[in-house]
Amino acid sequence: MQQRSGAETAIEVPVEVLEWVDTRPLSSLVASFARVHILLSVFDGDADAWLSMIASSGTEEEVANDAPFLTSLKRRLVQEPHLIDELRDALQRFAGLMT
Repeated sequence: MQQRSGAETAIEVPVEVLEWVDTRPLSSLVASFARVHILLSVFDGDADAWLSMIASSGTEEEVANDAPFLTSLKRRLVQEPHLIDELRDALQRFAGLMT
């Protein structure tokens, strides 16, 4: 590389280039994980509290993406009332793996 005028010096930085990996199929999984984490850590498992916040001050993205997730989860909770506890346990097990 050529040196620029003045005191600046160009530095070459080695970068490893990897094959592109399509992660779009993982996006749904990652989004669901993040939503479960938010539901449990911010709203203590109370989907209605989160839906209320979305209704009063939510963004377009929250209305379009988070609200349907929460509505679907509430329907599941009718059939699986212990699901929140199971999600909480799963999240704690995951956190334990990362420490």
